[in-house]
Amino acid sequence: MLKIVDYAKRKKIEWYEVFRHAINESSVAPVAILTQGEVSVFELDEDGLIGNYPDAEPIPLAFVECTLNPALMAKLIHARFPIIVRPVPKNMDGFAGHFYQLEDMPIRPPAVSKYEGLERVWFGFSKQFSITLDNIWIPAGYEFNIQVKSKYESVVLTVSKKQIKPQTKYIAYQIQLGNSMLDSWQFLKRLAAESRGSETIELPGFGPIFLKQHAHDIKGSILFSETAFKTPTDGEAVKKNSFDRAWSRIRGQK
Repeated sequence: MLKIVDYAKRKKIEWYEVFRHAINESSVAPVAILTQGEVSVFELDEDGLIGNYPDAEPIPLAFVECTLNPALMAKLIHARFPIIVRPVPKNMDGFAGHFYQLEDMPIRPPAVSKYEGLERVWFGFSKQFSITLDNIWIPAGYEFNIQVKSKYESVVLTVSKKQIKPQTKYIAYQIQLGNSMLDSWQFLKRLAAESRGSETIELPGFGPIFLKQHAHDIKGSILFSETAFKTPTDGEAVKKNSFDRAWSRIRGQK
C-alpha cells in the first residue's frame, strides 16, 4: 500500500485524479486508515425515534482499512485538510446531518457489513476524528489507466460545447459511463448531503460546484450553485421529474 500522494508522484499524476477515477471506476478503491474514531450503531423504532441498537458494541475506526464513499471522495478533491468529523451530538438533534444508513456512510469500516440489509439500522460517529491525505492509501500495484483520465476530460469538453447547466453535463457523463438514471440521481443526492451548500464538491462531468438538499423537498429536489449558499433562496432547484426528462432527452441524442 502507498499513500495516495506517493502513488500519484510515482504515476506522475495529481492525487485528486485518483479520486476522480475512483468515483466512477470500481477497479480502484482508495481506503482510509485512521488513527482515531469510532462508529456507534443505532436503531430507528416504529415511532421514528432513534436509540442505541440492542447489544451493539462501538466499532473502532483506528488502524483498519475503511472504504471511502464516492461522495466523500468528490468532496476531498476540493477539501482543505484536515477534514474534522465531529461526533453525534449527545442530545441527538439534527438527525439528517449526523446519522447515516449503511450505503450513505462516508467512511465504512469492514465490521459494519454484518448489518447489511437491516433497514432500521443507522450509524453515527461517536468519537471525533480527522482525515488528511496521509490517511488515504491505495494498492501499490494498481495501474492507473490514463485513458480513463482522457475520457473524463473529453466528455467534459464535448458536453460543455453543447450544454450549459451543470446537471445536463453530469447526466451526459453518467450516460457515457453506462450508469443508470436512478443510481445517478441517488448519487447526486449523496453529493448534496456532503456539500451541504457550504463546501465545494466535484460534480462528475462538470467540476467544482456547491450542492444542497432542498429543505422543503429532500427526496425530490436538489439545489445547485456555483458559489456557496448564503440565504435560503440561493441556488437553482432541479426536481427529480425534470432530471428524468433531461436524462431521456440527452440519451436520445447519443
